[in-house]
Amino acid sequence: MKTPALPFWIRVPATTANLGPGFDAFGLALNLYNDVSVSPGRSAKPDPFSDEIVDAYFHARQRAPQPYRLHVRGTVPPSRGLGSSATIRLGMLAALDYLHRRKLDLPWLIQTATTLEGHPDNITAAALGGFVVCGGLRPAKANISTRLKFVTAIPKLQTSTKTARSLLPRTVPFRDAVANLQNASRITAALFQGRYEEARGAFSDHLHQPYRSTLVPGLNEAILQAEKAGAMGAFLSGAGPTIMAMTLQSEKAIGRAMQKALHRAGHRSVEIRVLSADNRGLRIVRSARKP
Repeated sequence: MKTPALPFWIRVPATTANLGPGFDAFGLALNLYNDVSVSPGRSAKPDPFSDEIVDAYFHARQRAPQPYRLHVRGTVPPSRGLGSSATIRLGMLAALDYLHRRKLDLPWLIQTATTLEGHPDNITAAALGGFVVCGGLRPAKANISTRLKFVTAIPKLQTSTKTARSLLPRTVPFRDAVANLQNASRITAALFQGRYEEARGAFSDHLHQPYRSTLVPGLNEAILQAEKAGAMGAFLSGAGPTIMAMTLQSEKAIGRAMQKALHRAGHRSVEIRVLSADNRGLRIVRSARKP
C-alpha cells in the first residue's frame, strides 16, 4: 500500500543495550534511525505487533480505542540487537500522542513503551539520546562526543530477544555479580566524565554474554580480535547478533578484524558500520528519510 501524505513523522534512533556488563541498565543511542508515523484505519494485512501498541496507547490514556496503521521508513535492521522494536513501539506511541495531544510527554512515553518492551534500556536511550543508566527514580544521561566511534559488525542472522533471555540462568555466582558491578561502574564513570579511554578493559561480562554466545558463533573471538586491533572493548549489542566495539581510533582495522573472525566462524555475510552516538533522541520531523 502506498504511504499516504502524513503531517509529521517521529524519528527514533537505533540503540545498543548492555554495553557488556550493564545488563538491563545501560543504553546508548546511535546515529541510525527509523521514522515512524500513523494514519487512521486498519492495515490491509493483520499486524498484531502494531495493534498491541495502539491498544496500549488508548488504554493508558483512557481514551476510546480507534484503529491506526503503522508506517515505518528507516535503516534500523530488525532482530539484530539494535533496538528496532524499541524504535517502533516508542515511535508509534509518540505519533499517537502527538496526534491526539499535540505534545510529547517523554517520561510517560518511556514508561508506557517499557511496559510493552519488557526492559528499559533501549527505550530510554532512544527517547533521551546519549548514554543512559536506568534505575532509581529517573534515568541518568550523558552526552557522548562524536570522537567516540562504535564499530558495528552485523551478521546476516536474526536473533529473538525472547530466546536470548530464555538462556539466562536464574542465579549467578557472587563473584560474577561483583565483577559486573565493578566493570559497569567503571564504564559509567568514564562515559559521564568524558574520559573515554578509562573504560578500556571494563567491558567483560559474566551475566548474559557467556550464556548467549551459542546464538552467535564467533562472538568471543570477534571481541578478542577487536580489542587486539585497538578497541577499548567490544560486546554483544543487546540480545545480538550484532557485535559492537568502542574506540577512539583504528575503526577500519577493528572492523576488518571483527569481520574476519566472524567469517572464520561461518558467517558468510557481515556488514560493518562505523556509528556515532545520537544525543538528541526521539524527535518530530516533517518528512521521512528516503527508503
